[in-house]
Amino acid sequence: MDSEALRVPEPMLDDPIHLVRGRPLKLLHGPQDSDFDFLPTSPKPNIPLPKPAGGGGGGGGDYQIRVKYQDGGQQTQLTIHQYNVMEDDDANLPADVLGVVSPLMAQLSSDAMATIEQLAADANAEIPTDWLMPQNDAGATEFLKAHDAAWVGRDGTPDEHSVPTGYYVNGELQERPTEPTPTNEPEPLPDTGDGIGQWATLGGNFSINASLIVDLGEGVRTMVVMGDYFKTDAIFQTNTTVDNDEISLSGGHGSPSVSNGENVATNIADFIQKPSIYAGFVAQVAGPNWIIDVVDGDYYSVHAVAQVNYLSDNDVGTQVSGSSHYNLVGGHNHQGNLSLVLDGSIHYDLIIINGSYHGLNVIFQNNILLNNDKIVMAADGSDPSQSVSSGANKLLNEAAIENYGGDTFGELPPNYELIQGLLAAGMTSIDPELGSALAGNGGGTLKILYITGDYYDINAVWQTNVTSDVNVMYQLQNQPAPDLMALDPDGAVTQSVSTGNNELANDAAIVDVNPDVTYVNGQVYTDSILVQANLLPSAPDDAVNADTNALVTELIAFVGDAQDTTSPPPAVVANTVQADPMASMLH
Repeated sequence: MDSEALRVPEPMLDDPIHLVRGRPLKLLHGPQDSDFDFLPTSPKPNIPLPKPAGGGGGGGGDYQIRVKYQDGGQQTQLTIHQYNVMEDDDANLPADVLGVVSPLMAQLSSDAMATIEQLAADANAEIPTDWLMPQNDAGATEFLKAHDAAWVGRDGTPDEHSVPTGYYVNGELQERPTEPTPTNEPEPLPDTGDGIGQWATLGGNFSINASLIVDLGEGVRTMVVMGDYFKTDAIFQTNTTVDNDEISLSGGHGSPSVSNGENVATNIADFIQKPSIYAGFVAQVAGPNWIIDVVDGDYYSVHAVAQVNYLSDNDVGTQVSGSSHYNLVGGHNHQGNLSLVLDGSIHYDLIIINGSYHGLNVIFQNNILLNNDKIVMAADGSDPSQSVSSGANKLLNEAAIENYGGDTFGELPPNYELIQGLLAAGMTSIDPELGSALAGNGGGTLKILYITGDYYDINAVWQTNVTSDVNVMYQLQNQPAPDLMALDPDGAVTQSVSTGNNELANDAAIVDVNPDVTYVNGQVYTDSILVQANLLPSAPDDAVNADTNALVTELIAFVGDAQDTTSPPPAVVANTVQADPMASMLH
């Protein structure tokens, strides 16, 4: 057969999801055989194939389509677990008291852990119980079997959290933004200069999970499902924060700057439906040679990614100084998990499933932050510029499920049903008239994946960030030496504490390439499910069982006893209930 050179099609447009902040994502294809659909030969053979003699069911002689069977099918059952666990519980205390205080600090961390467990339980309560599943490929598969069976049992009724395709922010359907979301990056440490005073940065922690799955295995022109077709896209997102701060300042003449910034919790979910990758490419007739990869039993294309960041940054510290620049950094920790799964290849022209197709794309994202702080600032004889920054934490979940094709369905045509029956019977030659019913490459080899059982196509991502940032900080600024102040008469003494500005971010995307056309002999079940929740309690009792402040007064009292408390109280008191900072803490 003669062949005609055709122009290679342009690559697909850049994918808008820049989860991995490198080169733009494209659906790249590796080297393909010369008979690949994107490099077709002439639309029809130049040598006409004669019609078979007789009744149309046999004959054809040398012009019969030749069929070859072989074991095949590139199945995948993949589980990736990524964990970061960091403990950065700092004690900036005098050496002679550290041994006595250490047991109390251990109890403080234990109480914080109990609180975190309660916060996790509150977050899990937002997820429907029938969507809880083990975080691995086997658990996701067993879940999907039960889920689809229950779906049939309720006669195809959509899930109670079913939503239309679109872009959602905190539960509201919105217009998709034209500009991409800014990249999640940690904030730099503040520049404290070289003046006299005390600076403490106890927050500023940064945790991120980022995952991208690109699933190409089902990117065929045609899929035939002899049973039922199930496809579910689901996103579950929760942000949970407890941020209750107690701040006491005294001794400065000026007005202290106290910023208890608002915590920002955002859930972004995007369900995207794009045209088939074959849009604009005319299908050709099937070639005279068919190669059938046979899978005896069920077929699995399962990808499960679980990412967890856990950070414990519970700090207890004191700063007592006069003529010095005292900069304490007890936070500003960074950790992250990154995962990229590029699986499958566009290897087949046709997939035939003798059973049912079970498809699932699901993303779970959870951020949990405990940021209770107790801060005391006192000045003895000096007039410092006092500032406290707490809160201003950022929690972000961003998820996208992007489907290419997979939205065109039809009843099973008689010719396709006949071809399925002939292949099931192991026929090695087929009437070319039947071949004309299939979308192929016009010549050469038609590649078919034939599955005798069910097809399980699952992409699942779990992402969790947990940060415990409970801080207890006491600052006492004494009067700097006169000769030191004389060197910089215009200089200011500073007291500054920053305990917030933590960032927790989850970023996940699933790109699923689907068939151009799917013929289903049974029923078609499709659904998109969304749950988004922000849990931001205003008081500890609203969301927690344990009291993380139970030991704070004991710690501060003990540290206070170890310091010089003979100095007279400051003459001017600003923004405090009681003049004595110790009494204020013990109150």
